[in-house]
Amino acid sequence: MWRKFALFLVLLIGLIVFIPEVNALAAPDLKVSVSAGIDGKAKEGKGAPIIIVIENSGTAFSGDLVIDVPSYFTTGIGEAIPLDVGAGETKTISLVIPNMTDMNNMYGGMANTKTIFLYEGGWEKGKEIVHKGAQKLTTTMYYDDSKFIVTFTDNPDRLGALKNSRVLNASTSQIISASKMGEPNFPEEAAGWGAADFIIIDEYPLADLSERKQNALLGWVRSGGILVIGGSDNVKAETGVFSDQLPLALKGSTEANPEVFNKWAGTKGFEGTIPSYLSELNPGALSLLEDEGNVLVAYSNLGQGKIVQTAFSFGDDPIAKMVGMPAFWGTLFDSTGRSNQWGHNPHDSPSNAIVHSVGSTNELFPSFKVSAPLIFGIIIFYIILIIPALYLILKRKDKREYAWWIIPSIAILASIAIFAYGAKDRIGRAQIQHSAILNVEQDGSLTGFYAESILTNKSGDFTFSAPTETTLGASLPNNDPFTSTQGIIHKKAIVEKDAAGTTMHLRNIGYWNVGTVFGETRLEKQGNYAIQLNVTDKRLTGSVTNEFPFALTDVAIWSGTKLIPIGDLGPGETAQVDETLKTSTLLPRKAMFNSYMNPAPVNMDDLTKMRKDSILSFSGEYMNKTSSPAIIGYTDTQIVPIDLLKVKPSVSALTILVQPAVVDVTLTDAFTVEPEMMEMSMLSEDGQFQPDSQGYGTDEYYFNEPMYNQTWQLPEGLKGKNMKWTSLELSKIQKQLYDVSLLNVRTGEFEQSESGKLVKTENINDYITPDGKVVVRITFHDEKNGNQGRVPMLKLNGEVSQ
Repeated sequence: MWRKFALFLVLLIGLIVFIPEVNALAAPDLKVSVSAGIDGKAKEGKGAPIIIVIENSGTAFSGDLVIDVPSYFTTGIGEAIPLDVGAGETKTISLVIPNMTDMNNMYGGMANTKTIFLYEGGWEKGKEIVHKGAQKLTTTMYYDDSKFIVTFTDNPDRLGALKNSRVLNASTSQIISASKMGEPNFPEEAAGWGAADFIIIDEYPLADLSERKQNALLGWVRSGGILVIGGSDNVKAETGVFSDQLPLALKGSTEANPEVFNKWAGTKGFEGTIPSYLSELNPGALSLLEDEGNVLVAYSNLGQGKIVQTAFSFGDDPIAKMVGMPAFWGTLFDSTGRSNQWGHNPHDSPSNAIVHSVGSTNELFPSFKVSAPLIFGIIIFYIILIIPALYLILKRKDKREYAWWIIPSIAILASIAIFAYGAKDRIGRAQIQHSAILNVEQDGSLTGFYAESILTNKSGDFTFSAPTETTLGASLPNNDPFTSTQGIIHKKAIVEKDAAGTTMHLRNIGYWNVGTVFGETRLEKQGNYAIQLNVTDKRLTGSVTNEFPFALTDVAIWSGTKLIPIGDLGPGETAQVDETLKTSTLLPRKAMFNSYMNPAPVNMDDLTKMRKDSILSFSGEYMNKTSSPAIIGYTDTQIVPIDLLKVKPSVSALTILVQPAVVDVTLTDAFTVEPEMMEMSMLSEDGQFQPDSQGYGTDEYYFNEPMYNQTWQLPEGLKGKNMKWTSLELSKIQKQLYDVSLLNVRTGEFEQSESGKLVKTENINDYITPDGKVVVRITFHDEKNGNQGRVPMLKLNGEVSQ
């Protein structure tokens, strides 16, 4: 008996000891490896392709891979990818992260936080399991002052001159061959190419790529990328989805004059024979370089980006090996590069700034406001009722003992009344405030950003959906910038993607709390402004028609930092314009006054104005990619297709639609081009650094470098006009701080001023480039300690040629 009992006890203990080991052996054993970025490189705040390899040396795994992606201190998402890995199998997953972040820099060195998770049974109810290998996304990070040039070529040596080229305002240049990535790893989303500034196509068959991969490149261009395509015998067939967007039609063969290249690139490195094609500009394209009427370099605008095409193969000998090719590439990059520079801080990028600017005003709901006079009146009435009135009534009735239950009853009723008044707009259903900033592009599409805030009427999860060309990000207000909280991002916001689009789950939102989703969008054509405007002798006349299918309010012409009101326009309605200007043309639109310096809102109307001001300010600061004036208008129609699933909220939508305006200018007499009519930019002599502005709307800067080039761009409305320039004046020169000199385009030399004012009255065209630029060099006396001062101002006088 005792022997049997002892044997049973031994077996029981053995089972207790060994069963966990058996269970452990019968479990998935996963190892994760990660490759992130374009050739292992990514940019702060830009999208990047990710390759994740999962090896399973245990039992089968079925569940979700979850990647946490912080965007900034208070924004980020977790992305869930369904994953099934059989025993002994290896799975490779490709995805695109829309916004890469340097967590070492952002979180004060807390870069060891886990961002890769595996949930057996799914992220919603499954169990997290431990895995080997990579625990977080890692890659080599760069900031936006590093320029990425990606080449599509069968032989990278054909484009060897790129290694010695200079890119405007770049601290470094990264030349990346797409062949290193491998065609199977090319991203299928536009954001995957987000780090690239230029993509160069050298006789590469883009048409052989899948439709999704071609469309990813197309979306990248629409978002602001510069695509450079070299000439070839079959260029139209090779370029696939871009074949109908090419700026040039190539015909027969010819030879180009090397001196044309030398003059354009400011070099002497071109000589001999340069094979080329005869070309013709396609509709809407613009010429950059011509040789006796034959266009050698041209570009066409596509969305926010450009397609640049050459009428020669820049990878073929002999031009590919010529000494002047690095200078040619530098000039090409300078002439076509992106106009927007958001600085080195990721907060400066539009995708992050939308939360902290538009999002902050979007989260102020009218129901937050309770009338202070009304509440004060209720309290006064309560005091009067409780003390003298109740006392007199009860004394007269000789029922003063009733006070013990009447007073608390009245207090409870008053409290309920105050609560009901303050909560009446929050109890019924969830509320949404949706704000969007959309540019009307040349092809009629709409691109831009949005922020959507929800005020909940219950606690729990809220699910949003968006189509494929609209991204979904989340604001995470509980993140603490002083602690490493990246690892729990997917506990607050998680997205799932499929062919139809993206679904986001905002998780564990509290009762009467606010959550915000935001993102970038591109929509097919829904209408536009029909603009016919003319300026003659400082008088603006013409018409603006609303060709959108919805009403617009507060339509205006955005010129400089001013708005010229037009009024409200219903669908199809036209407004006539007749205004007197202070200048000979409308001005390029510029950022408006910072709306956050205005007084705090005091009523519901002020909240609406604050939302309008914030989206107008955002548009000026982060979406000003043209040198033209613009037409703007607001609509309460929600255009960006963001849906809240399983809940029917009340929605307050506000969208601004911004379209560049081409304005005809008729010159009938003498005229003056004032400084505010021109765009002005400054870069250090080596093309790497901008000075620091010392205040909004001022001409004062802090200069860290000893020498800067100040470039003035003449207004678009004056291009192609038959005019005679009579004088050029540079004023407000601070001779005690710096010397100035003016570039003579004909000689290529800078001519120095000897006084506080520089005036030219002869041969003015010698100082204006063919594309309407005037270049001033500023050389500081003190090269060591930096300088603070005001920049010179340029004025041009002219008259109509007879």
